[in-house]
Amino acid sequence: MNGRLRRYPRAVAKKQADPIRKLLAGITPSLFMGNPEGTVVIMESKVVEAGGDPDDVLDWVREHGGYPDKSFATSTRRGRGPTLKPREAPKPYYVVPQDALE
Repeated sequence: MNGRLRRYPRAVAKKQADPIRKLLAGITPSLFMGNPEGTVVIMESKVVEAGGDPDDVLDWVREHGGYPDKSFATSTRRGRGPTLKPREAPKPYYVVPQDALE
């Protein structure tokens, strides 16, 4: 540069495109899970509805300090007597650090 100052600084490298971060950030977190402070819960079913691949999302979540979990299966009585509503299957979800989505 022959001792001259550059008039314009070099462009700062933009964050690489991260389609999984974008996908997860666009999904409304579930609020009922009692997740640890500083994290959000995103249901696997919502990821699938949004077009995400659960295996790819799980890899991303783990790489960013999150982990998978499942809700508890429950059964309930309806009315009187021994009739039980069938037990619902546990629902898988991801616990993701909030700052990983920003």
